[in-house]
Amino acid sequence: MEHTAHVVPDPSRTDQKGPRQRVVLLVLALVMLQVIWPLTMDLYLPSLPTIRRDFGSPESGVQLTLTAAFIGMGIGQLASGPVSDAVGRARPLSVMIVVYCLATASCALAPDLGWLIVSRAFQGMGSAACAVIALAIVRDLYAGKQLLVFLARLAIASGVFVVISPALGAQLLQVVGWRGLFWILLLYGLVLLCIAGVILLRNETHTADRRLLRKGVRVRDDYRSLLGDRQFRDLALAGGFLFAAMMSYMAGSAFLLQEVFGLTPTGYALLFGAQGALMVLGAQAGGFIARRSSSVLVIRIGAVALVAAMVILLLSVGVAPEFGLWGLTAPIMAFTTAFGLVSPALQATALEHHGLRAGTAASLLGASNMAGSAVIAPVSGMFGLSSPVPTAVVMLCCASIGGLLLISGVRRSGRKGL
Repeated sequence: MEHTAHVVPDPSRTDQKGPRQRVVLLVLALVMLQVIWPLTMDLYLPSLPTIRRDFGSPESGVQLTLTAAFIGMGIGQLASGPVSDAVGRARPLSVMIVVYCLATASCALAPDLGWLIVSRAFQGMGSAACAVIALAIVRDLYAGKQLLVFLARLAIASGVFVVISPALGAQLLQVVGWRGLFWILLLYGLVLLCIAGVILLRNETHTADRRLLRKGVRVRDDYRSLLGDRQFRDLALAGGFLFAAMMSYMAGSAFLLQEVFGLTPTGYALLFGAQGALMVLGAQAGGFIARRSSSVLVIRIGAVALVAAMVILLLSVGVAPEFGLWGLTAPIMAFTTAFGLVSPALQATALEHHGLRAGTAASLLGASNMAGSAVIAPVSGMFGLSSPVPTAVVMLCCASIGGLLLISGVRRSGRKGL
């Protein structure tokens, strides 16, 4: 029975967080939590060809390290979100950071590809739990347009790490090798455990009084309510398809750009970083539009731009291959910008009416992303990565379905709920 569902207001609670210094430290912890998954995914992308050569594996085998991470992320999100709603954010967060550190050490020590794949699954589990709990904490603190604006600002941090991680990974790869990259990630995890764990243990945002309001509410009740909310369901599925489109490109980008188009690891990382910078710009543009209009307008603009970019991509690589590298990267850059525009608005709209179950809602949003990526991202690799056409086809299909679901979701933006 959800006896608290319609009686508890959910205003912004930032004025309850204490001195300014405490707020600054809390924001620092949120930034570190938010960037752990792009750092984990992107730092080692330039090393995929090297890992393939070291283990003597085909491209599809190495791509399984990405698929395993996505599967682990899905499991980690589904588990950590409901637990954080029940017992608070800090304790499950600390446990999952420890899981992340142990899995990262296992990746660095992997004797074969199978070991690395399994370790990546647990690493993904830990990193995703951190991201989900961070999103739930933000929802604890903010509501309405403030929520969207803060998510857009938080996207700056994620975007910066998307920008610098491949470039940093490419440079570090030449010095420490691919195993060294995982030792560096382990160091980050240990620092995160010291900072985020301690700060959040002292500044629990999902307080005991809020947890008391959920007394008698079962996890299956939360899932039933969320999945029964047509707006939330449409937006979660839309996020899954759009994330799958992005990951389809990322999973094959190292091979396409380095082996098909002849970019060096450094050139690949710089191009990848430029796309990350555009994602940041898109997120800030979305926040600007939302402050002056609404998140609904942001989502509608983004939906059209996402599909249009993928139509242009398929035409350029399939019909006019003479455009070469720019025929691939220019539409991808447009897609990345639109993806950044839509993402904070999608999250804010989906979470808006689910304050007391923010952890579970965030876990479903994230799990949808990871499930779509795990299932769809390897598809283009199955058809070979000697041409960008299979990747373009997969991305267009995902973007089209995601765009339709976005439009369907915002038509129900007036829906009331918890």
